[in-house]
Amino acid sequence: MAKFFTIASGSSGNSSFVGASGEGILIDFGISSRGVTTALKNRGIDPDSLSGIIVTHEHIDHVRGLSVFLSHHNVPLYASEAVLRYLSSNGLVPFNAVLNKIDEHGQIIGNMLVKPFKTSHDSVGSLGYSIITPDEHRITFCTDTGYLTEEAREHLLGSQIALIEANYDNGMLDFGPYPYHLKRRIKGPQGHLSNMDCAAFLPELVKSGTTHIVLGHLSKENNTPEVALQTCVSELSLAGLKKDRDYVIFAAPRNELSENILL
Repeated sequence: MAKFFTIASGSSGNSSFVGASGEGILIDFGISSRGVTTALKNRGIDPDSLSGIIVTHEHIDHVRGLSVFLSHHNVPLYASEAVLRYLSSNGLVPFNAVLNKIDEHGQIIGNMLVKPFKTSHDSVGSLGYSIITPDEHRITFCTDTGYLTEEAREHLLGSQIALIEANYDNGMLDFGPYPYHLKRRIKGPQGHLSNMDCAAFLPELVKSGTTHIVLGHLSKENNTPEVALQTCVSELSLAGLKKDRDYVIFAAPRNELSENILL
């Protein structure tokens, strides 16, 4: 049986857990070490039992708690070579951390196969990940991308669970308080995925066999869970797909544990 839940998701911090048959992997570590360890223990998971931590990219909302956690727990870290280099040279991981370049063709971590794919973001080496459990369930993470690349689409399609970015509402961003240069960056090809861009892909995703959609990395200033969900559910309804019949969808909570998804 596979288990998935988010620990935090949003512009201020991101972390998720995938587990199967007693093994577990964290995806990103963008909140405090205390916050992650408390969340894991609340779900009955010993932080020292983790098989690994995989990092999507080096931005602080994805790596904030790494240094403290890795100073106290001997858990291997996986990321692109460029991200590992950045983390090491900027003091974001302890000197004795176990750092591993993720194999671009896929890598076994614990009892799960992790397959990376490139995302389009203003990062030194941003990746998304598909995680395949021993019973062949696939959970795919795709956030922090200005658009869905063909590689990202290929990994997302057919996943039982897809955590996909719905970062901003176009109207809220356009008329919100951000300066022009930041709005341009967010909406650019190396920025973030909007509600509309996410929603446009979802009918194809559900028709490929995805049963659980998790909207992630919502902006605090330029989005709300209600707006993101309404945008996505409306697009799925137009395609003849019904919520809770053809798919389950929720927005990952910003600062608290999500529900467990069990497969």
